[in-house]
Amino acid sequence: MSAFVRAARFVGDLDDEFYADELRRDIWNEASAVGFQSFLWIGSIAGAVLPFAAGVTGAWVALGVFLVLTSVSFVVLGYAKARGIDMYASQKLRRARLVFAGLLLFVCGPGAALRLLAHYGGGNPGPMLIGAAIAAPVGFAAGVIGIKNRQRQVREAERAAEEAELLGFDPNK
Repeated sequence: MSAFVRAARFVGDLDDEFYADELRRDIWNEASAVGFQSFLWIGSIAGAVLPFAAGVTGAWVALGVFLVLTSVSFVVLGYAKARGIDMYASQKLRRARLVFAGLLLFVCGPGAALRLLAHYGGGNPGPMLIGAAIAAPVGFAAGVIGIKNRQRQVREAERAAEEAELLGFDPNK
């Protein structure tokens, strides 16, 4: 077990006797998923609104919210991956829910950063907006390509494992 998984188990108190009961653990896991998703949605909506509703102060708060949301998300994805589940490979990414969440996060983080850069950047946001207009689609495309490549790698590994199983070969030996 890696140090990351041990630390996550400690933070989540996963060795507590509470988790010994299967039904209780399942219900708690569902409740935790609902809580995590609520945290993401409420934080994303608040972070997307704050730079526009509360100006520079709201942009600073939104930037903090964005950093917390992305950090917690990476911890969740990292723990799942360390336990053998790659969410990028095992779910459809072309869902309206994910697109909307991505747009909210895009408005939350980069939107707050743009607001702050415009405020502290000497009043000429033109070059910054041009850079953002170029960098945003390039970054998005790089992310999509990376996720698609990872999904392809997982499919190929699964296919190779199935073929090895059919041939009676155990690749783990």
